[in-house]
Amino acid sequence: MTTGGEEPGEPNGQKIEDIVRDGDEYYEGLRRRYVNETRLHVAVVGVVVWFAVFAVLGFGAITTVRGAGVYEYLAAAFLVAVVIGVAAGLAMYANRRRRGFRFEEIGALLKKMKEGGASSEDGLHLMDAMHRAALVMKKRSMDSAFEYGVIGFILVALVGENAGSGALAGVITYLYFRFEALREYEKEEKSYEDSKRDLLQSL
Repeated sequence: MTTGGEEPGEPNGQKIEDIVRDGDEYYEGLRRRYVNETRLHVAVVGVVVWFAVFAVLGFGAITTVRGAGVYEYLAAAFLVAVVIGVAAGLAMYANRRRRGFRFEEIGALLKKMKEGGASSEDGLHLMDAMHRAALVMKKRSMDSAFEYGVIGFILVALVGENAGSGALAGVITYLYFRFEALREYEKEEKSYEDSKRDLLQSL
């Protein structure tokens, strides 16, 4: 296995250049997905908390308040639930920002390799780091599928005023995004195995 930098004109050097280019695209894709996931999680937390608070306060209004006052109580409960939901979403956003982006290892490896002197070991380390990131993103995508299902359930249940229809919509939404997550992971897994095999064969 080569321990020093390969010349760009050599076959192995060209292969490492391809890995760096693919890694750069993958890293940027991870950052975009991180931003989108943050927005999704903030929205899910806000909506779920709003729905839960409004359901509890609304149920209390219906069971305890009589007459026209129930509508005023429901309006107040709605506004209170909105405020609490927004606060929960902001707290979720602050927590995500505090934890930060967890794939900086890939960025550091790419920076090192772009500066020159990249070795075959660096290429293998980069590919392994991308593979570990793919495993993490698979789990996150599965979690996101469940969150999309929850949103689908809440929206359909509220608009259609039918919990059964909301549950069906939630299940269908979850299964669709779960299928897409697994399909994307299998595609990345195949690409990883092919690229690693080609690099090992070129050593």
